[in-house]
Amino acid sequence: MNIYCVYLTVYSGNKLPPFYIGYSTIKKVKNGYNGSVSSKRYKLIWNLERQENPHLFRTRIINAFETDTEALNYEEKLHRHFNVPNNPMYINMAYATGRFGGSGKNNSQYGIKRTFSEEHRNKLKKT
Repeated sequence: MNIYCVYLTVYSGNKLPPFYIGYSTIKKVKNGYNGSVSSKRYKLIWNLERQENPHLFRTRIINAFETDTEALNYEEKLHRHFNVPNNPMYINMAYATGRFGGSGKNNSQYGIKRTFSEEHRNKLKKT
């Protein structure tokens, strides 16, 4: 059985904001997981720093939960409390509102216009 948690990753370098709040399983965090950043603004830097300077990341479990829903709800509560998308101290660029980044303006893909090739549209139709 998985035990879920909300964690805080502290980055001590100078290329990113210092804090990241996320949720995962305790097992993953204890095995070195620091979080996954998907924003265009920080993703590349995060991944390079994780690869080249892993010693700059420290992750601590804030709270543990029996279900992923409880962990997600607590993560969202912390994100809203600290207003992470608008707080320059946080790497998080959106509120945690569910597994797929929320809806409307809280979704990291909000407002991005996508155009697909005819070939890609045909592949999507087949699936």
